[in-house]
Amino acid sequence: MNNFTSEITFSIRDEYKRKNIAQKIIQLLDSDIGISPLVIDGGWGTGKTEFAHKLKNMLNENQDVPIAVYIDAFKEDHTDAPILTLLAAIISLIPEDQTSRLIEKAIPALKFGLKTSLKAGTAWLLKQSTDDLADEFQDAIRKTNDAIIDKTVGSMLQDHIDAEKNIQSLKNALEEVTTERPLTIIIDELDRCKPSFAVSIIENIKHVFDSVGVNFILITNTVQLYASINHMYGISVNSRQYLDKFIKFSITLPTHYKHLGNSLVNASEQHWRNISKNDNVLLNANAGSEKMISSLINQGGLSLREVETFARHIKIFQVLTNNSINSNALSEYTFLEIFGIFLYSFNKKSAESVVDKTINLDTIGDALNIQNFNYTLNRERSTIQLVLYGLIRESNCNSTRFPRPTPEQKQQWDTFLTSHYQNTNYEANGFSLVVASAINTLMLSL
Repeated sequence: MNNFTSEITFSIRDEYKRKNIAQKIIQLLDSDIGISPLVIDGGWGTGKTEFAHKLKNMLNENQDVPIAVYIDAFKEDHTDAPILTLLAAIISLIPEDQTSRLIEKAIPALKFGLKTSLKAGTAWLLKQSTDDLADEFQDAIRKTNDAIIDKTVGSMLQDHIDAEKNIQSLKNALEEVTTERPLTIIIDELDRCKPSFAVSIIENIKHVFDSVGVNFILITNTVQLYASINHMYGISVNSRQYLDKFIKFSITLPTHYKHLGNSLVNASEQHWRNISKNDNVLLNANAGSEKMISSLINQGGLSLREVETFARHIKIFQVLTNNSINSNALSEYTFLEIFGIFLYSFNKKSAESVVDKTINLDTIGDALNIQNFNYTLNRERSTIQLVLYGLIRESNCNSTRFPRPTPEQKQQWDTFLTSHYQNTNYEANGFSLVVASAINTLMLSL
């Protein structure tokens, strides 16, 4: 994350109208409801990280010293000590004259957690070593281990009792230093961490750092977090119910926002406009195929990051073809080219099927989030549906989701298609050949 991103605020840019969301989060944090830990959910590439930095900076506005800190959990993953990561973040927000006492209270509580991890690791290593030993030595080691276990059970029990006391002592110390200045720890990138690290962070927040004066905000893809929980505890565990035990409130970053208080705007579609308006190569493409590009962004449900991927591939195509997609080009052909670029960007399997002339309709449908094709012509059809019909018409593969039209349906759709592609000789060149040509260009085959 570059320095500009870490210091960005809503006053610098707020294209997707999320400042209001941040203000409401702060309003809830200031209330007596208790919403920590709070999860801000969103798919990959939906702008969660930038929102996290903007929220942190808004919390720190008009403060003599910061009261909020941002943690990139993925960068801390290598330490395998989430309890230290959380404590270091809290200490970074506490005045120096109070840190010594807090650290003094924290050390006994931390010892138990770290000791447990070391014991688990040692036991695993012993098991790996003894598996390779001869039977007579294994038997001797087992007897020795049994004796050690008998002697240490009492010690471990006492450690557990002491840990409970020390953890409560740490919580009391946290409440003392945060009575006047509640702190907020924003933890990002949990969905990219090892399952053990991600789950451990959540569990430590609950068991060790559950203090009235410390708020935790987790920025993550919840679906991936569920997968991490199942990886740790098995698929038989209801990951949603398990996570609910630790999380008090959850919101999802919206993919749409209200423009001028009325119509809903797709943030990803707006992101494309923002990217293309400042780039002459993309401006040419937009002038020639704005309708098709916007339709694919909406139909494909592209995230902000995926829009950037799409834009990059369009730009590569433009460079390789000397800006062939422009306002002077035949729009019917450019629509097919843009469609080919889309398939190559997000579903290589479907793109390859067009190139090798098998045309896998099911994978193309997956890329477009389309489950079936409706041949009824009782309403206006989109450009994407016209292109899809052209590919269905030329495909040699059977598909239950996209069956071939009846003779009557084919006659109606061919007439409909010809009326929209009347300036192109699609019967001779074929829809798939134009789409394949764009794909081959990106594959550097042409």
